Amino acid sequence: MKNFLALFFILSGNLYAKSCNDVQVRIIFEGKPAIAKETLCSKKTPDNMLFYVSKSCDENKCEILKRKKSELEIKDYYSNIGSPGFKICNELGGIPQIFEFSQGPNLWQSTERCLFGAKDFVEISLLTREWINFLKKK
Repeated sequence: MKNFLALFFILSGNLYAKSCNDVQVRIIFEGKPAIAKETLCSKKTPDNMLFYVSKSCDENKCEILKRKKSELEIKDYYSNIGSPGFKICNELGGIPQIFEFSQGPNLWQSTERCLFGAKDFVEISLLTREWINFLKKK
């Protein structure tokens, strides 16, 4: 019975750690809010940090999450102008966006993402976490 309970909690934790849901996403595009439906996946790290990624990036399937880490040199990274996460996103070839998502009426949450191509995106805080140790210090 103890083994069964342990297995149940391990499997339950894995289900909680990985889940994808259809949500409404709102971004500002050409000065106006644009709303679209997308599938947003939760990515929980072993140390219990929660990040959001596109369905195409779930389980580290997209190119940016498979990319081998190497040194990044970002001019003015440590300046007070601009978001450090946006700078990392740009350096990696993505387009940074502030976006909101809702899983129900009037339940909007705001975060930042880095968009790669038409469908791949990861939350900027995840990119920062993964790449911060590869910044070349100036």
